[in-house]
Parts: sequence; structure tokens; C-alpha cells
Amino acid sequence: MNVYDFDNTIYDGESGMDLFKYYIVRYPDLLKLAPKVLAGLVRYKRHKISLQEALDSYIPIIEDFLLRLEDPEADLRDFWDRHEHKVKPVFLTLFQEDDLVISASPEIELREICGRLGIKNYLGTVIDEETRKLTHVNFRENKVKYFREKYPDEQIDILFTDSYNDKWLMDISKSVVMIKGDRFSLIK
Repeated sequence: MNVYDFDNTIYDGESGMDLFKYYIVRYPDLLKLAPKVLAGLVRYKRHKISLQEALDSYIPIIEDFLLRLEDPEADLRDFWDRHEHKVKPVFLTLFQEDDLVISASPEIELREICGRLGIKNYLGTVIDEETRKLTHVNFRENKVKYFREKYPDEQIDILFTDSYNDKWLMDISKSVVMIKGDRFSLIK
């Protein structure tokens, strides 16, 4: 099985940032959250707070926003109508039927785009669609835990990623290809 990160790997950019911009147009009051979220990101990047502290601070903000959405699936269809062109075509030629997309992006977001691309296997951040609560954040070492939970007998042949944030997936992969833009580099 080959495994592909999504943002900055298959997708040209950060889909979460593009989705945030998409929602700012519909909910301009989201802009008032930007300073707090950016300050938290800076604190995390400077190692002033742990990843868990950042998540504990910002997950409630995300969940509160999710509760405001009337029809998230319709929003995501519209979002992907506007952003599907940012999927790098080369990956559509590489993808095999048993391959997997694994991402920090929410599974509800991945479901729409992966369905359009004919990709049936994907793992992401899990949001309970009834309560709109985040039940699993699929980031860093959590990607390996979730992979092992869902695919206990599978081996990763090649991991395609753009970031050493996927170090834990790299460790369990036979080979690793680092993606920077349209450049592929075998690093393991």
C-alpha cells in the first residue's frame, strides 16, 4: 500500500487555509478569531506551548464554529467545485486502488474530494457529524495510531509527504518520497 499526505502533497497548498478563506466570505466575523489563532500558532511554533495545549485551546473555537454551519456537506461541495483544480494531476496517474490518503484535514472534507477523484481509502481528523465535536485529531503520531487501528495488517510501501511532521509515518514506511511543489525526492 502506498500512502499519500494530502495538503501540499496531492493538493497544491493547505486546503484548511483555503477552507478558512472560503468561510470568511460567508462569515466575516471569523476574522476576529484570526489574531488569537495566529498568536497560538506562533506560540506553538516557538515551543511555548505543546501541541496538546494548542489543541485544547483551539478545538472549542472550531467546534463552536462548526455548530453554526447549516449544511456543511453543501458547503464542501461548493468549496471543492472552486478548488478541485488545485489537485496535482500527477497524483491521479500514480494512485492505485488500494492506496490511502492520510491527512490532518477532516474526513468530511476528504470524503468529498476523494469521492470526486475515485479514491476510496482516506483517513483524517474525525468530526462527529451530529454533535460537530472533534473526536480524533489526525496529526503527527496520531496518524500512525489511526493507520494501525484501521489497517492493522497493512505495510506502507511508499509514503508521499511534504513534511517531517509525518516522521512517525516515515518510520514505518519502506520508502519515503518528499514532495516540494512538483519536485519528488526519495529520502528513504
